[in-house]
Amino acid sequence: MDIGLRHLRYFLTLAEERHFTWAADRLGISQPTLSRHIRRLEDELGRTLLDRSTRHPRLTAEGHRLRDDLQLLLPQLETALRPAEPQSSLRLGYAWGFPLERGRRAQATLEERHLVLVRTVRRDDRTAGLREGLADAALLWGAVRDPRLVTTEILREPQLAVVSRNSTLAVRDRVTWRDLGRRCLVVNTVSGTHTPRDWPADATPEIGAETSNIEEYLHAVAARRGVGVLPASVAAQHQDPDVLYLPLTGAPEAVLTYAYPRSDPHPYAETFGRVLRQGRADERAPFSKNTRTVSAKDTRAAFTNNAQADGRSAKAGSRRG
Repeated sequence: MDIGLRHLRYFLTLAEERHFTWAADRLGISQPTLSRHIRRLEDELGRTLLDRSTRHPRLTAEGHRLRDDLQLLLPQLETALRPAEPQSSLRLGYAWGFPLERGRRAQATLEERHLVLVRTVRRDDRTAGLREGLADAALLWGAVRDPRLVTTEILREPQLAVVSRNSTLAVRDRVTWRDLGRRCLVVNTVSGTHTPRDWPADATPEIGAETSNIEEYLHAVAARRGVGVLPASVAAQHQDPDVLYLPLTGAPEAVLTYAYPRSDPHPYAETFGRVLRQGRADERAPFSKNTRTVSAKDTRAAFTNNAQADGRSAKAGSRRG
């Protein structure tokens, strides 16, 4: 038997209108189309549902019975088959570096498979709005130690050195973790992950500037208040004409953590975490387009100009960015 909801809906509308033209207008179809579907329904059921001997169709006894049943059953069936309404949106917080590839892929997956809208919320604090209830879950760079939160490591990626184009470090092809320790450090005191304590005792940087967000952070580096460190994927998102991102050796990897409240979590907070972890195990963010290699000629010229601009002396303790 090949009967669809459309056939049943057409018949019920005709049974209510008792007129082919009026029923067709109500359904938004032509009268011949309606007549064809009613015939198809009768053929499939093997019953005559309409008495067509009069000007306007009348229901047969079988037609009355089917109408009475459909008035009760058809609305229930249509409700059961209706696509589920989207759940309340999941507010995903982040502070200064949203992992575009992994985050957007997980966002699309949750919305397509579970019909849950993911709304990103930037909040410049250590938990990106979780503690204040402004986010249902968050993607945070660095380890998060808070017993009130469920935390999961999502990925690790290389870090890059952030230096001013006018810095003497700008002539390097790459720098080391200890190189940065000999400079002043720009620190994000609100949501940053690095402090001078992350360097060895014999190569600990001084704090050259304190900032509260990524924009202030880059401005401070560009103004040579100090150097910085960012995950490669974050650096790729924040281009500044006065800032260079250089490969950094000897540095710990950047850790991205997913977190959500342990108490009364969003119904899909745990599901979103599972989706996030389904990314490729070897996923690594590409270097920013501002990560460049400088030619030997440019290196010599830039070093001379920068050394003069720095007013550098032979004193080993100089720490400008």
